[in-house]
Amino acid sequence: MKQWKCTVCGYIHTGEEPPDKCPVCGADKSLFQLLSADDEARPQEKVPSAGGITQWRCTVCGYVHTGDAPPDKCPVCGADKSLFEPVQAAASSATLSDSPFTPSSAPDQRQAEDRSESPAVERVRRLFQVSPYADLLKQVTKFHGHPIAVHIPNGLLPVSVLFTVLAILFGSEGFATAARFNTYIVTLAMPIVLATGLIDWINRFNGRMTKVFKVKMICGSIVTLLSLLLSIWWIVTPDVYSNSIFSNLLFFLLNIANLGTAGLAGWYGGKLVFRD
Repeated sequence: MKQWKCTVCGYIHTGEEPPDKCPVCGADKSLFQLLSADDEARPQEKVPSAGGITQWRCTVCGYVHTGDAPPDKCPVCGADKSLFEPVQAAASSATLSDSPFTPSSAPDQRQAEDRSESPAVERVRRLFQVSPYADLLKQVTKFHGHPIAVHIPNGLLPVSVLFTVLAILFGSEGFATAARFNTYIVTLAMPIVLATGLIDWINRFNGRMTKVFKVKMICGSIVTLLSLLLSIWWIVTPDVYSNSIFSNLLFFLLNIANLGTAGLAGWYGGKLVFRD
């Protein structure tokens, strides 16, 4: 069976003919190229685009760089320059610049490539591939399970912290109740956020470990632990709001740290989507 590669985003299609439109970035079928058996083993060479300019695509996140050589680090995901590949001349500059964020390959069909990753990541990848739930995991990525899940703590955590501060400042039981239940929901949502994030990392970004993904994983783990700790604190001391902010300084600082950590994770996540 023939394989066709989208020269804009790297999506691989299997079939006798390329699709009319790329399902990932919407590129026309004319921007697909037929892959030969030795395409993957071919060394990377600079391929000039229209006007003699060379463009390079990050194989991790899809960022396109214009220049004679790839950047030392991808400004979007932090991938090393060795993970850039030249963009084929068939992809016009207009198409590239107008293209939204696109992964290096589709979640359900991915061109084999050289990987420099830990054995643990490779085991997780293989587990995804042979799991009886492999198709379901692909659907989680296809229908944006992680962005949907992460909006729950992103929306509730600032409200929880705000109500916590107001409850302590004014000794308000109403604000304390709202803050407590918002914290509970954030705690329950975080395992789903971490699980869908792992699925996206494997399916969309090939399990590549760059600075962006390291920071997001660390931040996600910290938010999960702090939210759990704060939930337990609320359960053990439901009237914590009745004391002054000085008496609850540690409780207050943990809430602020939790919000700041979630904000940092969101900022790095935004780097993968918004490139301005």
